[in-house]
Amino acid sequence: MVTAREDAGDFAALMEERARIADYLVRHMREVLGERGGYLAKTTEHMLSAPGKLLRPLLLLDACRAAGGDISRVFPAACGTEYGHVASLIHDDIIDGDDARHGRPTLHVKFNLPAAILTGDLLIFETFLSYTECHEQGVAAERVLQAIRTLSRTCIEMCQGQALEATIAGKLDTTEEMYLEVIRLKTATFCSAAGRIGARLGGAAEEAILALGNYGHNLGMAFQIVDDLLSFIGSTTALGKPVSSDVRNKRVTLPIIYALQSRDRAVTQRIRDLFAADDRDHPEVHGELLHVLNVTRALDRARAVAYRYTARAKQQLDLLPYSEARERLRALSEMFLSRDH
Repeated sequence: MVTAREDAGDFAALMEERARIADYLVRHMREVLGERGGYLAKTTEHMLSAPGKLLRPLLLLDACRAAGGDISRVFPAACGTEYGHVASLIHDDIIDGDDARHGRPTLHVKFNLPAAILTGDLLIFETFLSYTECHEQGVAAERVLQAIRTLSRTCIEMCQGQALEATIAGKLDTTEEMYLEVIRLKTATFCSAAGRIGARLGGAAEEAILALGNYGHNLGMAFQIVDDLLSFIGSTTALGKPVSSDVRNKRVTLPIIYALQSRDRAVTQRIRDLFAADDRDHPEVHGELLHVLNVTRALDRARAVAYRYTARAKQQLDLLPYSEARERLRALSEMFLSRDH
């Protein structure tokens, strides 16, 4: 069991690491672009100066540590992974038509659509270039190649997840299995890759790589389920984006699926009416839908699933020898389960 004192220490260590990553992301991109950065200097600064949770690089670094590796050698890959994640957010905001992220205008809104697309492309290429820097830091070329292969396959799966999500948008007959496959492809696969890549670049044996990959998968599944819950129970201020985004885009998430399993036909018909409404992003629509989700206990059921995935994530950590990094990963899973944004 993690004590309150240990948990506070884990949190402080994570926040210190997070600050170091956030600073590097901005400084490194300035160096990459140099004096010829043009408007790309402004667009990348806009995205990188207000970082999110930095889950993926934090996970990659502590996976490396838990495997006994030297994080100074894999730090470029951790930051490169975040560049790739930020690129995916830029493209997601364009697809979803969102106008705010982290409490600020999305990139295509603040600048324009071509600038946003080009910035996303730039960050993707920088992702792969960052991985090659690990070899310059002393990581074996074969391990770097394996890491890039894992990352590439993961990015393909993310695209497949985005496409699958688009095909089921507004389809209220979406099953729980279909939803879980979407979030596996969109979110869990990237977290799993971060765990495996950190361990592989750190020189781990296959057993540790597998355990950390499975940890990342379960962490990612729980993370996305909680994220979908916060679209209903969170606040625009805390989330830094409209809570109505999912409903506006007719995104059928786990709470909606569970609510539609109600035997009360009036309840299920009301959900269908709300999803069909022209003013789906109106606060009253959001409030009524939240009421339905509470009455049907759909939110509680969905949160219980997130708890189960978190428990599975921590079970994978038990396969590793004790280390401070292992316990930080345990604390990370608990923090993201109970977060409010």
